[in-house]
Amino acid sequence: MSFSFNTSLSGLNANSNAINVVGNNIANANTIGFRSSFVTFQDVFSNSFSVRLNGGGNTRQIGNGVQTAAVHTDFGQGSLNESSSPLHVAIQGEGFFTIKNLDGTTGYTRAGNFTINRDGILVAPNGGQVQGYLAQNGSIPQGAILTSLKIPIGETLAPQTTTEGTVRMNLNSEAEDGAVFDSTFQVYDSRGRARTLNMNFVRQTDGTFQMTATLDGNAAETDSNGGGATATPVTFDFDSNGVLTTPTSLSIIPDQAQLDGATLPSININLRQTNPDGSLGDYNITSYSLPSAVGSVSQDGFPAGELNGASVDPNGLIFGIFSNGQSRTIAQYAVANFNSTDGLQRLGDNMYGETLSSGQATIGAPGTGGRGIVAGGFLEQSNVNITNEFVELIEAQRGFQANSRVISGLNQTFQEILQIL
Repeated sequence: MSFSFNTSLSGLNANSNAINVVGNNIANANTIGFRSSFVTFQDVFSNSFSVRLNGGGNTRQIGNGVQTAAVHTDFGQGSLNESSSPLHVAIQGEGFFTIKNLDGTTGYTRAGNFTINRDGILVAPNGGQVQGYLAQNGSIPQGAILTSLKIPIGETLAPQTTTEGTVRMNLNSEAEDGAVFDSTFQVYDSRGRARTLNMNFVRQTDGTFQMTATLDGNAAETDSNGGGATATPVTFDFDSNGVLTTPTSLSIIPDQAQLDGATLPSININLRQTNPDGSLGDYNITSYSLPSAVGSVSQDGFPAGELNGASVDPNGLIFGIFSNGQSRTIAQYAVANFNSTDGLQRLGDNMYGETLSSGQATIGAPGTGGRGIVAGGFLEQSNVNITNEFVELIEAQRGFQANSRVISGLNQTFQEILQIL
């Protein structure tokens, strides 16, 4: 009968463990990226009365109680909540962010509440450095090495000289002879200074338009149909349908002596649109019976800009946003996968550690190799279900109480035996 005390005591211990697990889940209901746990039990049989020989006889086994078989982790997806930081990230799907801890070990986490330290390094709340891939010349190179992610605080993006421009416009086919129309837009020299490029069209008696160009009011040469630089006006001629027939190509060449030491060699004017397959499409300059007007302008230059923001795309690419409106890829988050996430070891600080049971981490870009994608500006919440936890708590509590009652009953039975003796 003494075994009964141990049996009930094992039930108390097992249900106590269950209560502890539930309590830990509830305590972490608001912990970023937390994964809830649940307990499984297994019975204990170690003493046998009678032995089964050659399939004959009956074996009488009285159980020795229960023990905690394992504490499993639920790696189900948590909900995503919008965050105030664009560098806060969440994984949608499988995988973990890779962290180089302060002690040199590697940790893995689902909590993407990262910040930037004074050196521009992206760090987890425990100070560990977030690992990923750094961009070179605005792109992630093939075979990039895993390293700490660094945001280039205070970086200045160099200006880009304008090399081509597009003007979508109509020149009125019924304009009076001598009518003048100007198309003006900004371009940028090698130092990022904005310059004003003007294309001046004058209606001729034969229905054509003569075009001359200036940059900041200074005369510029032109090169049409590959004929070489000249100061002669360019003739714009259209067929009976208002479609441009000449020129077939046009470049404007500014006077370099008027650029205060900067350069702006040549600006190619795109006379036709480019189709998605790379073939030439409609003409950008037409001559219909409509008022002369510019529909849109674009050019490929921009001034210098300072880094003042960031964003993250689903592939984990971190884009630097510059004050000139440009964006550049500066880094990419890395995501780790494991053969067995159940084998990971909890390290605290929302971290998991690799073990023999989990297998080695396979690290790569988000969205590849079965890895989840990244949601920038969001944080994954705990996957604890409070309702389920309270149900589990009630069950564990009842189990604990029932085993307590068994011990109380055994105690009374022993008291009665002692009284008999």
